[in-house]
Amino acid sequence: MKNVYEPGRKRLAAVMLAVPLLTASSWGGVAGAEPVSGAAVQEKQSAASAGAVAQEWQGTASGEKAAQEGQGAASGEKAAQEGQDAASAGAADQEDPSAASVGQAAQDGQDAASAGTDASSDAVQPAGSSAGAEALTQGTETQGNKLVISTGSASYIFNGKPVAAAQKMMIRKGYSYVPVSTMAKLYGWGLSYDAKTKEAVVKGSEGEWRFKNGSSAVRKDGSTVRMDAPATTYRGSMMVPVRSWAKLTGSSLAVTGNKVTLTWGKRLTAASPPVADFTTDKIEYRLGEPVVYRNTSHDPKYKIVKETWKGNEPAFFTPGEHEVTLEVINSEGVSASVRKTVNVVDEWLYTKEQYDRLYTPMGNKFDIDGASVLMMDEISYSVTPDESQQFIRSNSPEHLTEEGIAYEDTLTGNVRINIHNQNRSKKDLNVYLIATNPGNSAASVKVGAAGIGGPAQYVSTSGKAAVTRYLEALSSGGISDTVHIPAGESAVLLQEWTKLPLKPSQVRTIYADLELEGDIKLSVVAVDPSRDPVAALKELPVLPRDGKHVRGTFTGADREVQVDGVVGESPQRLVLGDPSLDGYLEGVDAVTGEAEKNIGNTGVLYSMSLKVAPNTLVALNARGGHYAGALLVNGEVVQMTSGSILKNSSEAGVLYRTGAQEETVRIGFIPASGSNLPVHMLFMPLPEQHD
Repeated sequence: MKNVYEPGRKRLAAVMLAVPLLTASSWGGVAGAEPVSGAAVQEKQSAASAGAVAQEWQGTASGEKAAQEGQGAASGEKAAQEGQDAASAGAADQEDPSAASVGQAAQDGQDAASAGTDASSDAVQPAGSSAGAEALTQGTETQGNKLVISTGSASYIFNGKPVAAAQKMMIRKGYSYVPVSTMAKLYGWGLSYDAKTKEAVVKGSEGEWRFKNGSSAVRKDGSTVRMDAPATTYRGSMMVPVRSWAKLTGSSLAVTGNKVTLTWGKRLTAASPPVADFTTDKIEYRLGEPVVYRNTSHDPKYKIVKETWKGNEPAFFTPGEHEVTLEVINSEGVSASVRKTVNVVDEWLYTKEQYDRLYTPMGNKFDIDGASVLMMDEISYSVTPDESQQFIRSNSPEHLTEEGIAYEDTLTGNVRINIHNQNRSKKDLNVYLIATNPGNSAASVKVGAAGIGGPAQYVSTSGKAAVTRYLEALSSGGISDTVHIPAGESAVLLQEWTKLPLKPSQVRTIYADLELEGDIKLSVVAVDPSRDPVAALKELPVLPRDGKHVRGTFTGADREVQVDGVVGESPQRLVLGDPSLDGYLEGVDAVTGEAEKNIGNTGVLYSMSLKVAPNTLVALNARGGHYAGALLVNGEVVQMTSGSILKNSSEAGVLYRTGAQEETVRIGFIPASGSNLPVHMLFMPLPEQHD
């Protein structure tokens, strides 16, 4: 069946220590300590989070890593919830309008970026001044060590030099907290993690200490001692009281104003600092001219593990001198910085709009006049569905408040499934996909492309992560797993990916392609993590629909989009996800027998092969509210967007640019759970490039 649509029918943790609150009553006269807001304290939301402690510092400190969230959904970044229309692709009540990039498998946090080490650049270096900052860590001993910590500062002063600490000293429940990782390193001691006991282990000249999140008990060389307050976590870092650290390590502690001073042992000489430096490719630039920065920092003895830039805009749109700063940190925690100026003359090369369209990287976004998009010519297209591709969507109830069966149906052949739920109960729940063989002979399930996002805090983070990973797996092709099921028995599918429970308020999204050889009953179940899901299946009730979201079985879930002629010779748009142009799949709720529409066409895979004019920008513009997802462009996964989302119709994300010749561009698009439709795919002639 072919439907033709015409235009005109108008979306790891660093380990830390705690110190009693700096008050006159507790430490003899310190005043003015500001408690940390409770909203800033991020509690770990998966059973695996504690294991990240072991990765924070290993001997010579390979750099700090952020704690992983569940299976690596993109770090959630808060923003206001965008409006949703009837085409909402299963969005829950809370959104993350700046959902982080999740293109690298299960990564939520980011490893410290390794700085460049080539100092032999022959590029022209602009005039400017440089300033360095050093921090002491380990070395040979001379005399007593001195550490000064100021309230609210993540820069500690160690033996007179600044040290970049894992966290600033924070206040919680009347106690001041500092990072164990930083403290252990400054004392020259080892830090590790015992996964069996879930303890952070510090080994030093005074013995061994074992700290556990939430406990004030510390195991010291086999005996138990008590701290003034329990160890806790803050922004992925374990914390314990400073006074307790001083007692445990035999350090002297003094307070002056808002500063805490620790002294102990024999002083360590400074590790040598790196040499911070960078160049630019020109001495001066015109307005809108691209600036190429080259990090030429180096360290003859240690590895540079982190670089931090400030002011390094890819182009400048106001004339004058613009300050750019680069700070680098080596593996010993010693930092150095350099500051230079970029000179911009009062002469235009490109306007901001021209620059954005020419140079915004693929996967990044730029500002666009949302009203101007609707003035672009609408592209006519036809859609041919593959009726053999079945689809299950389990999204109602979206909010799980109890154990039960969310959806089930018996099918054979090719099935794509989308599961999207948020735990709204008061306890941990796990959501499993169970395959049951009701026949009299053995059957099997082959798992093809699959992507899972979460556990995550935000629906857009979870949906974006799942779509990204699904498309990555789809581009790789092949069968990832085959599960053989004897007659009358059941098996959990995607077991390794769904074993982490959903804590209250957490979200998980799943996309998976299955090949069912024989009649297989697929059941989506929510159970307490302590229960065997297969054993529980026989006694679980079927959960009622929530009246808002979609659950059902559909056909025709693969759609081939055909466009005649060449696109992009003038500004044009191709509209996807608009029910007046691209109808929703129609199916049935196999549990109740009710007719169902796949609102938003979440889980439908659109494939298109387009002839695109030379020098054309291909971009995506959200028209129904925020959109966070990914597309497959010529076999490459492009996130919308990398490190953020499309918040509204005034933003567009770059998908591709053609070169000097007409190109055939292959695009795969699957609407993401937690986002809004429709979206408009834009084809815009690029501005003329200048020398």
